[in-house]
Amino acid sequence: LPFIYVHADDYGMSSDTCQRIQDCWENGCLNSVSIMPNGCVEYAVNSVKQMNIPCVIHLNLVEGKGLTDPDKINLLAGSNGYMKNSFLNLLLLSLSTKRKVLEEQLYLEIRAQIFSLKKYFHEDEQISIDSHQHTHMIPLVFKTILRVVEDYKIPVRYLRIPAEPVWPFIIEPSLYHTFKPVNIIKNLILNFLWLFDRRKFRNSGISSALFCGIVFSGKMDADRLMKIFPHFYKLAVKRGCDLEFLFHPGFVKPGEKLMDPYKKSFHKFYHSYGREIEYATLHEKD
Repeated sequence: LPFIYVHADDYGMSSDTCQRIQDCWENGCLNSVSIMPNGCVEYAVNSVKQMNIPCVIHLNLVEGKGLTDPDKINLLAGSNGYMKNSFLNLLLLSLSTKRKVLEEQLYLEIRAQIFSLKKYFHEDEQISIDSHQHTHMIPLVFKTILRVVEDYKIPVRYLRIPAEPVWPFIIEPSLYHTFKPVNIIKNLILNFLWLFDRRKFRNSGISSALFCGIVFSGKMDADRLMKIFPHFYKLAVKRGCDLEFLFHPGFVKPGEKLMDPYKKSFHKFYHSYGREIEYATLHEKD
């Protein structure tokens, strides 16, 4: 039977978000988290070790400070060290004439981020990987991650593939009016990019899981989940794989510290009521 990952991204983003995510595994049904390598890493790692909860490296190429000298990753970060691209900017850069230079800069930063977390675990301990805003699905980023993993013989157990199937949503007409158009577009883009990544992934021998968390991002409440869960579970059984449900319960209240003061466009999402909904959902153990 499939193992069900009830997963939260963005652990380590700030002390406040850490406390809210931690509350979801101490008093709710959360059983897996992703740690931001350029966030509150030491605190986050110590917490997950104490709780004996699986953790994932949440590669972050779009927010906060990079872990590499900014002069060496000038396509990724500004002179202040803060990441300067969005998902779309990274995608366009990867298709531009700067592709080769970008690949080498990605290599440096991805390597630095993986080892910033890996050093806290046993050398031969298997790790899992995903990314902030799913940037690892950009083919050049995907290729570079696998390159780093191969070059350094890093034992990777799991890599998230956020190519969410649409069929479970299509067969639930009662949910049609609840979809955010922007989330539908995001899912279509990620599924399209997966077409370019899947051969490399299959050749890597790394495992993944059936994924849910894009179409209902910001609206992952109990009522919607109860309607789509049976369809996702049945599909996971059919494919013989595990199942990951992604949540973002680490909301930020006005006045609390944000990870990146320069990424104003991100702030609205962190303050959104949708994150509070997902926080509440994770406390509904039944």
